[in-house]
Amino acid sequence: MRRLAPSIAIVEIAMKAFGLPLLSLCLLAGPCVAGQDSPGPTPVSNATGCGRISIFDVAPRSQDLYRARLMNLDGQLPGPAGAKSFRVTPGRHVLQVAELIDPEQFNDVQRRQRDMRANPYKDLVVDVQPNTTYLLGARLVEARRNYITDGSYWEPVIYQQNSEKCQ
Repeated sequence: MRRLAPSIAIVEIAMKAFGLPLLSLCLLAGPCVAGQDSPGPTPVSNATGCGRISIFDVAPRSQDLYRARLMNLDGQLPGPAGAKSFRVTPGRHVLQVAELIDPEQFNDVQRRQRDMRANPYKDLVVDVQPNTTYLLGARLVEARRNYITDGSYWEPVIYQQNSEKCQ
């Protein structure tokens, strides 16, 4: 292990068992410093408990609401693969969201355009209250249905909030 600074250490791991070259990982120890423009969580003062972000698919299709995938939560991977609910602290959180709108909603050309988008993700800022579950979805914007390449055909939304004890 090599030390670069008091709070940064370089750990080298040989991955010979997998036939991979030497892999270097940078591990940060100690406090993280973030700029003022950093979209990290902002705790609510005097708030206790937690909230949840859920991607469980119960979005009403009659309101043009569809499934969404949570790609990042405050710049971090949200949790284990396959999880449908993510526990968060009360306060402001930035969600990076991908739409999973049913392909049948688009013609062949639109489907190809969806697959070729440069940036398929959108950010959504949520102010999480304690003991509240927020259901995340993707809204198909009918008026912008043909604007696939600029991404304006959909928007990430919290379509329902449920009060429930967070454990």
